[in-house]
Amino acid sequence: MEKKIRVGILGLGRAGRNMHAPEIAQFPDFYEIAAGCDHAADRRENLPEQFKNARIYSNYAEMLADPTLDMITVATRNDDHTPHTLMALEAGKAAVIDKPFATSMEQGEALLKASKQYPGKLFFRFNRRFESPFLMMQEVLNSGLLGDLSMIKIHRHPGYVRRFDWQTLTEFHGGLFNNWGPHFVDQGLKLLDSPVRDLWCKLSHVVGGGDADDQVKLVLVGENDCVVDIEISTILTIYGNLYEIWGSRGSLVIPADGQQLKLRYLDPSIRFTRLDGVRENFPLVYGNPNEQLKFIEESRPIPAATYGHLLQRGKVIEKGKEDPDQGYTYPDTMWYHVYQAYQGKAPYPVTAEEAYNVIKTMMRAHEAARYRPSVIEYPSAK
Repeated sequence: MEKKIRVGILGLGRAGRNMHAPEIAQFPDFYEIAAGCDHAADRRENLPEQFKNARIYSNYAEMLADPTLDMITVATRNDDHTPHTLMALEAGKAAVIDKPFATSMEQGEALLKASKQYPGKLFFRFNRRFESPFLMMQEVLNSGLLGDLSMIKIHRHPGYVRRFDWQTLTEFHGGLFNNWGPHFVDQGLKLLDSPVRDLWCKLSHVVGGGDADDQVKLVLVGENDCVVDIEISTILTIYGNLYEIWGSRGSLVIPADGQQLKLRYLDPSIRFTRLDGVRENFPLVYGNPNEQLKFIEESRPIPAATYGHLLQRGKVIEKGKEDPDQGYTYPDTMWYHVYQAYQGKAPYPVTAEEAYNVIKTMMRAHEAARYRPSVIEYPSAK
């Protein structure tokens, strides 16, 4: 049996204890949570069961000096992700970095350099790259059923919520775009499969606490002329589709419950011929009276993850048992791939170049949005 990877979790707040720890714990044959670290005393208390055999540190340098640790997963505040990850790599550990991976282009370039300096040691936490709906969409697109893509819509709405923790403060590089944006910019770029020629971005602060954005609208235009429309918001109360893809031969939709992939596409036997516009009077009909189109409609159930589990609030749930009132769901499949790559069995599916492209795109979007921190004022109650 292969040696388990001994992991130290840096940051024992909400992400460290409620996401990283329970995800890793689902692979007991692969990993052992051997250490945890947080400078805040209250974060080192009342830790969940996954830390029962872990040594708990208050100083990061001391945890890095532990010769028995193989890997550090970084779950600290946004502006610390890059420096803490580089420290782990320099100490001879493998590192899993949470998003946002960088808060500047300088940090992004440092990570790209580190990935080359420490090959096979740096893993980017794109856990939503392994969501079943996303993987299934890629299969459909690769089949060519939808033809040439024209529009890709990615809409994610984690529920109406007025947060006021540090993630709502720009001084810590908080905001919804930095928090959720990396996941869906990554998915958008993957589906677009083309360099971004142009983009437009609007970041808004609508109801949340702090001074950072809580609503995102991002439009990417590829060199292939396909458009990616990304919406992320914490103010929506009536949920729409998670995904829509429009192609020259059909469309794909995944509704809000994420249980079905719906398709309507032209019969593959139909072949288009050239159409020239008619300048003279046209028959009093709409469309093309000389063409009979046959569409095929399908509704395909979205399966559970091939490897791994579905979690909600740190607990494993069965597919189809998600409760929207309990917050968003997320897969732990990424940790399977981290293990395979660490053991040299298969390359990690997310390359450093892809992660860097997400960082670069987000930095361009931040610049285009020209967001100014704002604190919402409310009338005094009398």
